[in-house]
Amino acid sequence: MAEIVLVGTFHYPERFDIFSQGVQNQIDEFTNRLALFHPNKIAVEFPYGMQNKLDELYARSEKHCFGENAAYGNIERYGSIVPFKSVNEIVQIGFRLGNKLNHDKIYGIDEDIELSDELFEKITPYMDMNSYFEKIQMMTEKTQDLKELYAIHNSDAYITFDHSMYMAMNKINLGNYEGSQLVLQWYERNLKIFSNLQNVCEKEDKVLVLIGSSYLKILKELIRASSEMDLCEEI
Repeated sequence: MAEIVLVGTFHYPERFDIFSQGVQNQIDEFTNRLALFHPNKIAVEFPYGMQNKLDELYARSEKHCFGENAAYGNIERYGSIVPFKSVNEIVQIGFRLGNKLNHDKIYGIDEDIELSDELFEKITPYMDMNSYFEKIQMMTEKTQDLKELYAIHNSDAYITFDHSMYMAMNKINLGNYEGSQLVLQWYERNLKIFSNLQNVCEKEDKVLVLIGSSYLKILKELIRASSEMDLCEEI
């Protein structure tokens, strides 16, 4: 049975100067802690179908580059070509950890599925979205410590509240279950991510998954329901 550790993350940069020595030290300490799990595979929020590109990017990651705002190249996301730089949680946590553990490969398990802007615009007038965003901000704004911020993003309180927004969306029915349609797209993405994780995992693997904390609620339920995976709760 494969052992899975989920590490919920947030997109860099938020309010941190990622390349300051203090934050680099925090990231280094955090990845040292993650290394204690001794994963033999690291999976990140990068398209599953672009594994060759991820291999190419990871091959460029050298330890001395993590503290520099380095450009790794361009990638395609959601139909657009965007730069992939070292100011990115995949590089700062995933690639750094892979280098520490001498991994030859980092695995992408994401699936590019965008939520419908049209549906979102239809349901927004019937939801107080600002209250959700304000509560999320209140939960995270007080800490200036990166490790503490990761603890918040992986807490049951944060994960449950973040997921509650989708449950509120689901209630909205303007005649064609618009809220449910939007939430269905969200679940589809989560299910496809889980499928990709299933195909990455083999028996006796220890896999550390670094992914946006919004996915944790559903992914935890799917992993617990699998007879081939064991969810490790501590990171």
